[in-house]
Amino acid sequence: NKIPSIEIDFSLLSDQQQNYYCLQSSPGGFLGRLINKAQIEGYLDHHGTFGDRFGGNYTFEGLRYLIKGYFRFGSSGAPYVFYDEKSGTFRANAIQSEACPLQLSINNNREGNFQFVNALASPLNIVEERIRNYIDIQVI
Repeated sequence: NKIPSIEIDFSLLSDQQQNYYCLQSSPGGFLGRLINKAQIEGYLDHHGTFGDRFGGNYTFEGLRYLIKGYFRFGSSGAPYVFYDEKSGTFRANAIQSEACPLQLSINNNREGNFQFVNALASPLNIVEERIRNYIDIQVI
């Protein structure tokens, strides 16, 4: 009962969604800040393949939110939450997938700078069935 938790919302949100945030650490602004404003800019039908160290590949496919906000290298897996005014609670809706290829330039130099201005987020509705099966297994 003392472990923090948050309800999951499996709906696809509008690009007009207000009160949308990413829970990740931020080196800018207030030190130790863990909640950062985000905005859904649009939607992508994403396909990406990443090699693993064993000679195989991970393939990521499906609908993604294109997110506008502050994102840093290493934030993959961070949850996106929105404030639900009806229930007065925050709800998790997506997971940070990866940074977009658009990097910030500092002193006209991008090398070594892993700060991005956009990100891709995986809406939880694309994995809803798997999550629900996992939750059902854990409840038993």
